[in-house]
Amino acid sequence: MPSRPTSSPKQFIQGAPVLHVEDVQATAEYYHKVLGFTWDFGDENYSVVWRDNSAIHFTKGDRNSSGVDLFQWVEDVDVVYKEMTEKGASMVVEIGDREYGIRDFKVIDPNGVGVIFGEDIA
Repeated sequence: MPSRPTSSPKQFIQGAPVLHVEDVQATAEYYHKVLGFTWDFGDENYSVVWRDNSAIHFTKGDRNSSGVDLFQWVEDVDVVYKEMTEKGASMVVEIGDREYGIRDFKVIDPNGVGVIFGEDIA
């Protein structure tokens, strides 16, 4: 588990989604190898990946096709975009400044879940 965020929360320290996926190990491997998350726990039934203070859990189950996207706030979205592009991530929404004040991009994981990485536009 990463260090606690520095914002000194009063109660809630972190939230982490739990995604139901058909192949836990393949999903964790994708997040590790392509999206740059640390994969330090897991087996064929349950795994957790980390990137700084952001965790995503995977549990064995039917492929989740609920239309849910994960949003990951990052410090420098251009650096993250370059890193993930170099590792072969397929962008479904290219990086850009959006009218809602965020610069972001989107990938789709092997289970069809959208993962958006973004930062506020200064």
